[in-house]
Amino acid sequence: MNQADIVIVGAGAAGLMAARELSKEGKKVLILEARGRIGGRIYPLPKEEWGYEAQGGAEFVHGEAPVSKALLKEAGATLTHPTEWWSVRDGPPSKIERLSPHDLQLEEALKKLTGDTTVAQFLDSNFPAGEHDDLRNFVQSWVEGYDAADIHKASALTLRDEMLDQGSWRQMCIREGYGLLLKYLQDACMQNGVEILLHKAVTAITVNQNGVSIQCSDGLIYQTKRVVVTVPLPVLQTLQFTPPLPKKTQAAAKIGFGGVIKIIIRFKTKWWTGPREQPFERLFFMLSKEPVPTWWTQHPEPHTTLTGWLPGPNAEHVKNHSDEEILTLALLSLSRIFNISIEQLREELATFKIVNWIKDPFARGAYSYSTPESKEAVQELHRPVDNKLYFAGEAICEEDANGTAEAALASGLRVAKEIRESF
Repeated sequence: MNQADIVIVGAGAAGLMAARELSKEGKKVLILEARGRIGGRIYPLPKEEWGYEAQGGAEFVHGEAPVSKALLKEAGATLTHPTEWWSVRDGPPSKIERLSPHDLQLEEALKKLTGDTTVAQFLDSNFPAGEHDDLRNFVQSWVEGYDAADIHKASALTLRDEMLDQGSWRQMCIREGYGLLLKYLQDACMQNGVEILLHKAVTAITVNQNGVSIQCSDGLIYQTKRVVVTVPLPVLQTLQFTPPLPKKTQAAAKIGFGGVIKIIIRFKTKWWTGPREQPFERLFFMLSKEPVPTWWTQHPEPHTTLTGWLPGPNAEHVKNHSDEEILTLALLSLSRIFNISIEQLREELATFKIVNWIKDPFARGAYSYSTPESKEAVQELHRPVDNKLYFAGEAICEEDANGTAEAALASGLRVAKEIRESF
C-alpha cells in the first residue's frame, strides 16, 4: 500500500498551490491526477501548432486577483491590459463605453436589493416581460456569457456586484500564458519532494480512525493522514465516500456550475484588421447575438487567433455536436459579425481547436457560479471531516472571485494553512 502524509486529489491550480505550501513543512505530499497532464481546467496548447501558448481553458486574470498577481510576479510573467471592447448586439459595430444602455436602470434596482434571490426572480420583480424585453435580454446574455450561468439559478447579489463594480469584469491577459504559472508551481513542488502521479482517477475515499484510504480506478489504494479533494463540483459528486457525506454532497449541489465550449481558431492573417466598416486594429472583445456570441483577439500581441466563447445553456444545446459542426457554427457567427463570407473564412483558416468542457469527463463543465445558497454551501465545504478530509477549488472560495483561477489558488492557500495548523 502506498503512503504519504498528505494526498491531494487533482493537479489543477488549487491542488498545486496546496501542495507547494504543504511541502514546505517537510511533509511527504502526493498528488493524484486523473488526466495525463497537470493543470486541470488550465489547458495550455502547444506553441508548435499555435505560434504561442494558446489557452484551451482559463485565460484571463480577473479584477484585483492579489494571489494570482503575486504568484505571476514570482514566476516572471507579464500582464497586459487589452484595449477596445466592441458590440454588434444592437445594430452596426460600436465601441462599448458602458456595459449596456440599461446600466442606470439596472443600478437603481440592484442597489435596492436587501437579500438574495435568483436573477430571474429579480427581473420579474423589477422589469416585467414585454415592456422591458431589451433589458431582460441584456441581463440574460450577461449572466449566461460572463458567468456561464442559468438566470433561474444564478445569484442576483452577484449580478449586483458585477454590474456596480465595472472594474471587476475587465480582464488582463498573461503574455506567456497560464502554462508559465503551472510550470512554476510544478517546479516548486518537485524541489520540495512532491510526487505527482498522472492517470490516477480517484473513485473512492474512506475515512477511518487510522487515516484515509484513497482508491483509484486502476485498483491501487493510497493511505494518508489527510487528503485534500480539489476536483470540480460535478466530479466531486461521483466520488464514493465512506462513511457517506450527505451534507457535503448536498452543499456541492447548491453551488451553480456552468458549461462552456471554447473555440480557438488560428487564421493565416489578421483579416479583421483590414479595410472593414470599422477600424478593428485594437479590437479585444466583440459581443454579439450570434450562435457563438463572444469573440476575442490576442491584442496587443500579434497572433492571428480568434477565440469564440459559447457558454451556459446555449452550450448545453450543442454539447453533442461534432467539432466540425461547432466550427461551422463559429464561422457562421464570424461571417455575420464581420460581414465576411464563410468561404473567405475557410480560405483563411490555418488550424482550430474545439474544447468542449461539458463533455470532458474530468471537468463536466467549465466553472462555478454563485446561487442564493452558495455562501452557506461554501461554508459547509470548508469544514473538514475529522480533520482528515478537506475540500478546495475555485468553487470553494469565500471571496467574490469564485469561478476563476484566482479562487482556485486562494482556496489552495486556505486549505494548506488550515492543515498546517492542524498538525
